[in-house]
Amino acid sequence: MTQLSFMGRIFMLAMLTLIPTVGMWAQQEKWTTIKNGIEWTDTEGYVVQAHGGNFLQVGKRWYLIGEDRARSWNPDVNLYSTEDFVTWKFEGKIIQNRVTHEQLGVSRMIERPKLMYNAQTRKFVVWCHWEARNYSASEAAVFESDSVAGPYKCVWTGRPLGTKSRDCNVFVDNDGKAYFISTTDENTNLGLFELSDDYREPVSKTVLCEGQRREAPAIVHIGDTYYMISSACTGWAPNQAKIATSHNIKTGWSELENIGDNIAFDTQASSILTIKGTEGTVYVYVGDRWMDPDLPQSKIIMLPITFEDGKMQLRYYDSWQIDFNRGVFRLKDEK
Repeated sequence: MTQLSFMGRIFMLAMLTLIPTVGMWAQQEKWTTIKNGIEWTDTEGYVVQAHGGNFLQVGKRWYLIGEDRARSWNPDVNLYSTEDFVTWKFEGKIIQNRVTHEQLGVSRMIERPKLMYNAQTRKFVVWCHWEARNYSASEAAVFESDSVAGPYKCVWTGRPLGTKSRDCNVFVDNDGKAYFISTTDENTNLGLFELSDDYREPVSKTVLCEGQRREAPAIVHIGDTYYMISSACTGWAPNQAKIATSHNIKTGWSELENIGDNIAFDTQASSILTIKGTEGTVYVYVGDRWMDPDLPQSKIIMLPITFEDGKMQLRYYDSWQIDFNRGVFRLKDEK
């Protein structure tokens, strides 16, 4: 009897030792399903209004900034946060008509707000297209805050280095150097503007895609290569997305090549996300599906990027899955 009790205790001890191991093994895989073509809603049940924006990771949370098109024109700028791209918390209107700036909502409107974090100044910085209703202003604007959720203060408006500037994006390189990139010269060229150390103003300009009439540029730096996806200038209507590559962000860009289908899966590039995990990195194309069915209900589309023979590939999936912790993705029907 004594021997059986002793063996029983050994068995129980072994089982207790195994339980945490099994639990840890189960936690290694945590798949989240990303669904495309649907409206996103926040935790309060309201439709997520964050068009033409981008994402910024702060700790484990991702922040989404974008245009509030609920009333179509003169959008405020909204901020949302998430850890899984499914559950969205509304953080507030971080730039608001007639509140953040007296001209906003009166003689100026914002398009394509883009959020960055400056590690040197510890400031959150927003660059955007700062425009008149008839698109005659062709300016940019810069807002800054000590906190990601604001309040934000306008620190500069105008034409970058005197250049007419419209549709835009930002890019922060691996070394922290930041760039503002926009459609310039009456939508003829792309202007790559290197920013000052505090991200507040442009200090130099490089012309890219000269005469190609490109807009909606989105850049990512992978290994020793820069990739830039952009679209043609066709208003709200989708068109063929094209990609160019270079080993130097300011020079040596390749000729434009098609990527995706002939209407970019009914999207226009907004940003390219880099999601790093313990096992790998997932690169995600984020595009706006404008006018689906109208401007307030335009959708946000997220697609995993793959590489074949050294070339970036983009395919459409109604849904796919990502494991944020491990930095891997799979199609929903894969096991």
